[in-house]
Amino acid sequence: MDKEQIAASTVNGYLFGSADDVELANQELNAVRYIEKKIENKNGNTVLAIYRAALDKKMFRTPVGYSYMHELQKRMLSMGVRPEELSPVPLYQVFNNKLEDEKVPRVIRVKKKTEPLKRKNAMLTLVNVILVILIIIMFAISMSGNRPTVLNYRRTLENEYSSWKQELDEREAVIREKERELDIKYGNGEDTGSR
Repeated sequence: MDKEQIAASTVNGYLFGSADDVELANQELNAVRYIEKKIENKNGNTVLAIYRAALDKKMFRTPVGYSYMHELQKRMLSMGVRPEELSPVPLYQVFNNKLEDEKVPRVIRVKKKTEPLKRKNAMLTLVNVILVILIIIMFAISMSGNRPTVLNYRRTLENEYSSWKQELDEREAVIREKERELDIKYGNGEDTGSR
């Protein structure tokens, strides 16, 4: 590497191996400057709250951010913040290249990321199954009910109309039979049988 490449890959005294890491480190350096402006002349509790927020949001992932967080720890201790109130700065990478040592952190990291997703997927699957069962039940109720619905209104109305017609025909037949028995004639001289 020549001097220009080294200068382009260096941020705050750290030499990075990729352009993406350089960009991330520059973003973190800008965040450090912003935080420094915000905490200037603030008390230890305010700085502690900002420190915790930065940890929760995982703002820093490069040595630039890590060194700043360590510097903030020292500053808060000098401001009177108790050491037990300070959370350690989590490092989101593995530094040992040995395969046996590397397995443990990766397994832990994978479990932490996939377990919430598995729970969410299981919950969503359960909710979907329940909804499908409810939809099937609703269709069964609407198809078996006597009241007209969007699904069976035509069949229900035709059945109802045919039952009314059959009932009226039966009543009319009974009435005509009674008229014949009584030999009732209308005023125009016609009997009911000829109508």
